[in-house]
Amino acid sequence: MRAAPIWIATCALVVGVLPANVVGAQADAPPAPVVIDTEQPAPSVASETLNANAALMGRLLTTSTEKTLREQKFAAAAGIVGGSILLGLGAWRLAENEPQSPFSRGLGVMFTTLGAVDLTTGVYAAVRVPHEKRRLERWAKARKDGITELELARAEGELLASAELREGERLLVRWTGFTHALAGVIVLAFAPVPDTPRGDRTSAWVIGGLFIGTGFAAFGLSFRPTPSEAAWREYQSHKGSSTGGQFSFRLSPSLTRRGLGLGMSGTF
Repeated sequence: MRAAPIWIATCALVVGVLPANVVGAQADAPPAPVVIDTEQPAPSVASETLNANAALMGRLLTTSTEKTLREQKFAAAAGIVGGSILLGLGAWRLAENEPQSPFSRGLGVMFTTLGAVDLTTGVYAAVRVPHEKRRLERWAKARKDGITELELARAEGELLASAELREGERLLVRWTGFTHALAGVIVLAFAPVPDTPRGDRTSAWVIGGLFIGTGFAAFGLSFRPTPSEAAWREYQSHKGSSTGGQFSFRLSPSLTRRGLGLGMSGTF
């Protein structure tokens, strides 16, 4: 019967000592540090670059579209007016009373051919909706929905395509102007022919000089980059790169029984 009290006393001793040991061990162990996260991440370089490139792209698309529309209106007016004048001169030379000189008939054919080409070009420029205008409309819609890397890349592709297309058209204008100047040279070359009537000779000097002047003027102006070409070159030279490094740092204060500590880590 004494075994039961001894067993009860032993259990009580174990129960009484064990919590004390556990509490003592916990008291001796250093407490877990209290970490206060004060991370201050730097703004994303890629995001800032995207916004800057989008702003640059929007400005260049707007200005190039406005300049293209003005130049297209001028080209339409010049083509329609010049083509109509040449067609009138050609009809006058071909419809004059007999006898007609070969020189006069040649002028009539030349004026009619060049006039038809210029008039067709002018009408086309007047009724054509330039792709720069549609491009700007798509960009405005993309800005409204939110610019992403994909939308910016598509705008860059459209701007490059416009620059290449306008470069081809500029070469066409160059050689068209050269053709007009060559036609003026031909007119002046045949003007001194002895069989040429005096009135035809005088008009040949005037018209030939005008052809040479306007032809070489168009030839020289064709070396000037179009608005889309200039916009693409400016974008290429001023756009930012999103491949630069990023920087962020973290301050982590910790409070323990041994004192206050401060740790810093960073990403470069």
